[in-house]
Amino acid sequence: MSFDTIQPPHEALYISSMLQHTKSARDSIEIVSKWLKLVSVEDKRALDLDRSELLRQLQSILHQAGCIARYFFPGGRKPDALHIGRAMQLRKAFDVDVGNPLSMKDLRNAIEHFDEHLDKYLTKHQSGEFVVQHVGYVPEEPGTYLHIFKGFYTKSMIFVLLGQSFEMAPIVNEVLRIHQALLVCESNGYRLPSLQRSSL
Repeated sequence: MSFDTIQPPHEALYISSMLQHTKSARDSIEIVSKWLKLVSVEDKRALDLDRSELLRQLQSILHQAGCIARYFFPGGRKPDALHIGRAMQLRKAFDVDVGNPLSMKDLRNAIEHFDEHLDKYLTKHQSGEFVVQHVGYVPEEPGTYLHIFKGFYTKSMIFVLLGQSFEMAPIVNEVLRIHQALLVCESNGYRLPSLQRSSL
């Protein structure tokens, strides 16, 4: 397929749109990173960021990552050829392969269809201890009667959503990498990196 779905005059629109998501993710990443630094030195100021806000920032990172991912990996079982062409062009420009952390459909589905996943989760788990929010150092031992809706473990940087675990570090690193590449595009007149070479 030809890598010409995005015409040069329209590159700025894609770059600007993706930057909105990466900037939002970066802001949340900075908040979580500052909190983790305080936790690592046992600084009591870490208590200033309550559990609900921490998990909200983590979920925001995943949500924005999912939004960015759609530009590179169109949704749906049979994406339109137009969307496939655009995705291929952007993957080539930003050096995003099929094994990229953003390619995980489970991540996008978990965030976008949380309500449906919650319905199904509760039909399978109707008894036991239900923990709405949990932040700890290492994951709890898996058990039949412990159900964590949203959790985060600082040692492994694992975010848990309805029993599904997501490694935050690879996702965060990739979002920041793409953000830096988009800033370069912005400074170069909102033009995509050359498709004749690797962008990074």
